[in-house]
Amino acid sequence: MRKTTKLTFFILISFLLPWAALCLQSRITNDNVNLLLFGVQAASPSIAAFAVLLLSKEVRSHFKLIFQKAQIIAVIVIPVLIASITMLISKTVYCIVWGEAFSLGNISATKWLILLWALVAEELGWRGYLEPFLREMKIKKWIIPCIVGFIWGLWHYHYFIQGRMDVPLLLFFVGCIIESYIYSILVSITRNVLSAMIYHFSWNLMLNLFLISPSDNGGSIIPYTLVIILETVGIIIYGLSRRYGLRGRG
Repeated sequence: MRKTTKLTFFILISFLLPWAALCLQSRITNDNVNLLLFGVQAASPSIAAFAVLLLSKEVRSHFKLIFQKAQIIAVIVIPVLIASITMLISKTVYCIVWGEAFSLGNISATKWLILLWALVAEELGWRGYLEPFLREMKIKKWIIPCIVGFIWGLWHYHYFIQGRMDVPLLLFFVGCIIESYIYSILVSITRNVLSAMIYHFSWNLMLNLFLISPSDNGGSIIPYTLVIILETVGIIIYGLSRRYGLRGRG
């Protein structure tokens, strides 16, 4: 299968599968079935990646590539810490500067199920397939997270249609691109896509726990914006440390 065919197939499944699930949800009233269809929407990137890998008979070799041996601290602890610290600082600054009460969210059993599904739903597709694929196409390394982040942002169209997204579109897209660089850094350091999966789960969990979304703050986008600013600062610091650290060794 040609590279362009693989990429087209991956994008089409990733984007059309959620639309098909949406159409079915509009005709089905059973809550359990609709929850299952919601899971299909979320997992469409990973389903697309599996489909392409199966057709090209590359499942085993690809999984060896994206799940290399790594230290547990790097794969699990660091992603959790990054998400937790970023959200905690953002919410604390918001509460202190804007005089709001600091509170934590209650996460229902259904919400926990959805959050846990994030461990496998998306990252096998985005950082586990699309990013390595773009690297194989010899695209400049620093541009790839931006491309993946942009496609990832567009893919969320079905959540906006359902009214599940309350972040302004432009701010959301900026966030997707910035966060894509964090995912890329984690996978680059660990050589294991599990770090991205853990980060995705942790990010969603902390977003709900620290009540960062505008709907949890009377419509205010400040906490969410602070998260993006902190993430950007962290990426810049990492980039500078890598650049000057490597120069120092030279």
